Amino acid sequence: MAGGVFKTVLVLASIALVLSPVDLAAQGQPVQNGPMIPVALWWIGAFVLGLALVYGIMRNRRRTRSDKELTERSTKQLYAEESRDERRS
Repeated sequence: MAGGVFKTVLVLASIALVLSPVDLAAQGQPVQNGPMIPVALWWIGAFVLGLALVYGIMRNRRRTRSDKELTERSTKQLYAEESRDERRS
């Protein structure tokens, strides 16, 4: 049993030795590489997209049965028109 534990520790130590960066101390302190405006725009865009998704989901949940039936009929009618147009060409 002690041999199995020793092998496991040896394998894990070997993996850690291979994956650890050698020159970590030589890298120095992190520096700011550029303006934060693009990152801020990404965050704002993600927030706006999230709000749009929540608004769409909430609006879709408030639909009545007649709204859903109207949507279904319109979709079926659109598919039928597309099918007719494909058969003509």
